[in-house]
Amino acid sequence: MTGGKNTVLNPPYGKMPKILNENILSNLCKQYKKEIGNNQYKGWPFPRIRYVIDRNKFGYADFGNFFFWDDGGLYVWMQEEEFKDWHNQEIVEDYFGESCDGRGYAVRFIFAGTNTGYTDSRGHQMFTGDIVLVKETENYETGALCLASAVGTQPSDGFYGFPLDNFSLHLDMCKRDGYYLERIGTIFYQLDSCEEPMPIWNKAVLYNNTRRNADEEKARRIMAKFTPNFDKEEWKYLGLEILGAKFDWDKQEQ
Repeated sequence: MTGGKNTVLNPPYGKMPKILNENILSNLCKQYKKEIGNNQYKGWPFPRIRYVIDRNKFGYADFGNFFFWDDGGLYVWMQEEEFKDWHNQEIVEDYFGESCDGRGYAVRFIFAGTNTGYTDSRGHQMFTGDIVLVKETENYETGALCLASAVGTQPSDGFYGFPLDNFSLHLDMCKRDGYYLERIGTIFYQLDSCEEPMPIWNKAVLYNNTRRNADEEKARRIMAKFTPNFDKEEWKYLGLEILGAKFDWDKQEQ
């Protein structure tokens, strides 16, 4: 089972896939593109997705208010006039086969995770792409790990969890065994808006399995806190920490 290979799910209207990632969401958008284009989607309750609007600014959208382009890029319907110049009408007409008048502005953003339906030990909703401090016991820290979703070949397969060297730590297991979980930031630092999208699973595998010394680990945790962020230089993140800057990475719009 991997996070990179997925099948198209065709759930009965009114049911929700157990585990979601970019590919599953993209396939669902294609399945219901007519309803999405006409703003008539009245389906099952769906976890929210998160996306990067700008530095220190995440946005949130419900299913029916976004779609994915062929290259994996996320487009969100925005109503605010400030996004008028960001609108891509060619993408809209190519994807939906019509102009979708009245839907607003289709704006490309960086996908930044989906709500897993799990809360951390402080009661905060966890999203894929979160950096989570994981403690097996009060005195034993597993690490600060990136949360991702793995989807298998069957709708019942898959899990939310932390991919490690030769196994994955599932959120189900963490909850069952009383692990301490605390969201401390996100993986969305040193971003490049021009890069092709990288699946969050791939980001998590790289983050969780990279060996770091104590100073490097401390720096990564600091960087995770000051997200989303496009700064490339590590020292800028460390400078924000020294200055006592506050980022709203954990603010979730209702």
